[in-house]
Amino acid sequence: MKKVLSIILFFTLLFTTSCSVEEANIDGLLEENNVALIQRLSNLSTTTDKLPQPPIWADCDLYSGLVVPASFKPSSDSFDELYIMPMAMFKDGVPLISDSRPGDQDYNGGRWHLNVLKSTVDPAKYANACKEMDLDPMDFDATDAYFECPLRPFKN
Repeated sequence: MKKVLSIILFFTLLFTTSCSVEEANIDGLLEENNVALIQRLSNLSTTTDKLPQPPIWADCDLYSGLVVPASFKPSSDSFDELYIMPMAMFKDGVPLISDSRPGDQDYNGGRWHLNVLKSTVDPAKYANACKEMDLDPMDFDATDAYFECPLRPFKN
């Protein structure tokens, strides 16, 4: 059941945010279904004609995703790291933190590798996190999920 919920969470995030998936397989690493995230993204998609775009922290600046077709292979192209906590949110209720942003030399145009908070780590530890430096990489599990969703400045 947990594996099914994990897959539902991952694909709901991707489909409701209109980011493109390339060879995604999360191997059951998402332990719980983040109901709040799904409801929030679902509400966004039903209350506007525009496609929803998830808010993402990058160096404590707020960005949103941008819809584009996927055109990369994880095994051959560079990608950036994206962090999520399945049962909680980062600072100000933002669900994601990026390790890079537009303008950074190492920004790869929004090609992402997803990292999920381990179920043994208390998410309260990251309640005020808004940049990768606030995170301990050892607290996150790397997944086999890769997708494309370039960042742009967040507009209210």
